[in-house]
Amino acid sequence: MQFHKISWRQYEKDCLGLTKKIKHIKFDKIVAISRGGLVVARIFSDLLSTPISHITIESYLDLKQQKHTLITETPSTNFNKQRILIVDEIADSGRTFKRAKSYFKNFQIKKIYTLALYVKSKTNPLPHFWSQKIDAWIIFPYELKETYDAFLKLFKSKEKAKQMLLKNGFSKWEVNNI
Repeated sequence: MQFHKISWRQYEKDCLGLTKKIKHIKFDKIVAISRGGLVVARIFSDLLSTPISHITIESYLDLKQQKHTLITETPSTNFNKQRILIVDEIADSGRTFKRAKSYFKNFQIKKIYTLALYVKSKTNPLPHFWSQKIDAWIIFPYELKETYDAFLKLFKSKEKAKQMLLKNGFSKWEVNNI
C-alpha cells in the first residue's frame, strides 16, 4: 500500500484553488460528510460565506473499505428548495457520495453538487468538483493519531509503525508527540 501525506499548507492551497472554480455558484448550504469532510467544509464555509450542516456516513474501518456505507447521523435541517454542496475530503470509490445523494432525494432540493478535494482513479462517478487525483492512501494533517494507530495494526510493532510514519512524510516531532 502506498501512502501520501498532505500538509496543512497543501490542503489550504488545494481548497483555495478549488474555491476559484466554484465561487460563481450560489450554494444555500454546505453539507459536510463527517468526519472527513468537516475540515474542508469549514474552510469552504469561510471562503464562500455559506452555512454548514452535516451528515455522518461510515465506510471505512482500520484502512479497509466496508461493503456498505451506513448513514449514522442525519442533519436536522430542511433542505427544500435549496442548492446544496455535499463535501468530503476524498472520494475513493464514489459510494459515499452516492449514499448521501440518495438520502437527499427525500427533499425537494433545487440542485445537489458534490465536492471532494481528492479523488482516486476508480472513483465513479466523480464529484462535480475536485482538486487532485491521488491513487495512494492519503494521510490528512488532522489524522496523526488515527494514522499511528492504523500503522500499529498494519505493521505490528511500535518501532516499525514509527519508522513507516517517518518514511511517509511525518516529522520527528509529530511522531514523538503521538
